[in-house]
Amino acid sequence: MSPPIWLKLREQLGLTPILSGYITGDTPLFAERYMFQAGEMVVPGIECMAMLNQFGGGTVREGLQDDQRSQSLPTNSILVPRGVPTHWHYTGPVDFVAFYFLESNSDIRANLELLAESRAQPLSFNDHLTSAVAQQLANELYKGSGADQAYMARLVALMLEQSYRTLTTPCSVSISSRHAHLARLQAALNEIHQNLTGDLSLNALADCAGVSSAHFRRLFQDAVGMPVHRYVLATRLEQARNLLMLSEMPIAHIADECGFSSQSHFTAAFRAAHAITPAQFRHGLTSHSN
Repeated sequence: MSPPIWLKLREQLGLTPILSGYITGDTPLFAERYMFQAGEMVVPGIECMAMLNQFGGGTVREGLQDDQRSQSLPTNSILVPRGVPTHWHYTGPVDFVAFYFLESNSDIRANLELLAESRAQPLSFNDHLTSAVAQQLANELYKGSGADQAYMARLVALMLEQSYRTLTTPCSVSISSRHAHLARLQAALNEIHQNLTGDLSLNALADCAGVSSAHFRRLFQDAVGMPVHRYVLATRLEQARNLLMLSEMPIAHIADECGFSSQSHFTAAFRAAHAITPAQFRHGLTSHSN
């Protein structure tokens, strides 16, 4: 029998973790925590998906010098698809935990893996809840044989669910309440959330806010952190997921209710965001409930 993936990586990279251990449950993981200082490190593609959570240290960049794919700081997380090699550049000491996904039939693991494989490169995101749960898992593992596996399994489920939501719901952002034009923005945001089937073009929303299209574009990007069209699409997809989960409405009707021009447009947008079709998403929910 060949040694586990993490043992191969330790040997290849010449690193020794300060903590390691199994987490059992519906989505079993093997976790390792590292603290080291290195300028550069190349990691070959491995046979399973992995998630990295940075706890502390300097800036970490991933990718070739002329093709940087991500940059992370403490509280950042990176989902690495199976088989994808990575090239890391460090500005100083780093403290992080790596979670290796073991085989399981978990729906959330399957959804995350589909999403990761559809992008074919590491997916970087920043979410404080995901980071806090990863930290708590590491803290529990320090107890060794006294670690509460049932507790950790619940934490893993929360971490993966939150990671999936963060990666697939870009409208879950914090809108700055200090913005001088929050009232204008609120009128446009209300229009988006209350009238998904209406005209939510840049010009229409700018009229709703009472400013020029160019000014509204800058205003929205500054306050929300993304372009108007991305926010509208993410809001439509969020409502579509709710209808898929909570109703038996036909998919064509859901597409219409959420403002998509057709079922095929809805399916293409949903697959691009979630790596599965609306029908597959609903089927997975049904299978899980049974």
